[in-house]
Amino acid sequence: MKTLLIVLLFSSTIMAAELKIEPVYGVERTQRHFPEPTRYKTETFMGIRGLYGVPIFSLELELNQSLGKEDFPDDNLEITYKSQKALLGFRSYPIKSSMLGIFFRFGARASKKTRDITENGVSRTEEDPLNFDPYAGTGLTFILGSNFALNAGATLVYNKNAETSEKYDTRYSFSFTIKAGSK
Repeated sequence: MKTLLIVLLFSSTIMAAELKIEPVYGVERTQRHFPEPTRYKTETFMGIRGLYGVPIFSLELELNQSLGKEDFPDDNLEITYKSQKALLGFRSYPIKSSMLGIFFRFGARASKKTRDITENGVSRTEEDPLNFDPYAGTGLTFILGSNFALNAGATLVYNKNAETSEKYDTRYSFSFTIKAGSK
């Protein structure tokens, strides 16, 4: 009997689940280690986010990438940065109306950074190791009918490899939701 009850609860949750796809655009403050001294720069990123579940608790997967280029003519140095990130976590809408929703998100971010460096006409590529950091954030969803929404959010990422005074990176993102599923 207990097993039957668990199966019924689980199957009703699966049947009520929705799949949401969100193209994402955002800005993020990131740390640059090369060339010395270490400094921070704001960069833009683009990607895609998928949500699967019910509004009170959904699984979230976001993949994004940013490209940037910096020139240091005095040092005859040119650097092209490529950052790839994957965020896996959960999202919850504890407050939701027919027009507006407030969400909270948390999980872990995996990031990989590559630098293509051209110094005095000689090119080389450097890759940072894969890095994992926890994140948490919040945001607003403006509902535009039954299958579309606009989202704006802020996420704080604990950057464990940063200096003590710079342990947190902030990401601001904007996305457009396309929903498929029941409800």
